[in-house]
Amino acid sequence: MTPRLRKTILFSLLGLSYGFFSYNFFGGWWNSSFGTILILFFSYLIWKKDFLRHVGLQVNFKTFATSIILAVIVTICALLIMKHIAAKQNVVISYTSWRGYYHDIFYIINEEIVIGSILLFALVNKRKVRPIFASIGLAVIFSLIHFVFYKWIFNDKGILSVSTLITLFLVGFVRNSLILQTGHIGYSWALHFGWMMVMFGSKHIDLNSNLRVTEPERFNLYLGSIEMLGISIVLAGLSLTYWIKKYKSQHHI
Repeated sequence: MTPRLRKTILFSLLGLSYGFFSYNFFGGWWNSSFGTILILFFSYLIWKKDFLRHVGLQVNFKTFATSIILAVIVTICALLIMKHIAAKQNVVISYTSWRGYYHDIFYIINEEIVIGSILLFALVNKRKVRPIFASIGLAVIFSLIHFVFYKWIFNDKGILSVSTLITLFLVGFVRNSLILQTGHIGYSWALHFGWMMVMFGSKHIDLNSNLRVTEPERFNLYLGSIEMLGISIVLAGLSLTYWIKKYKSQHHI
């Protein structure tokens, strides 16, 4: 087996591990953590001792602790924001079980590694794409993937609104920028997890119909709201300001 063929097979297995063991296709609460193990295993086989850098997990204790604290802060803020938005639509948010939160921890790690760190570092380091363009391009893909998956692939199907897709693009740009700026997924995972822990890990019931609010409906309700669109614009603006300042400093403008 040639090195190129070996690497192609390993990348394919890594992608399949992400696709099949991150989104509860098999119904087990443990699926996402098993997927994380597989992703790290195949990443090690591809990059050997350098695999932690490629997957964005090369962090020290201080960064790890800061990421956990940030995740807690974002979770509290996300709960307050979503409760405000939900109350206007007569939707109630309640606790489900620890299994949902456990699943969120690892499926988000998987997303941050595979469609975050690995792709971004490959674009910037291998393909020599400018970091800001890599961040923007992958944010577009991040947004479109959500639309495609919820329209045709996921069991909980639905159509994501334009405002939801715009917000997904903006938060994707912020996420990508954080990974490229820090060299790890710690802070991007914290932002992602804090939000998704409330939106997906918790139960959302429409009191008008007494029915569960589906996943695509949650995206449209919360990410499609004027509140989240405004917050996302501010965060994306801060990220863009960073890239502009960095460009000016590098070119002595």
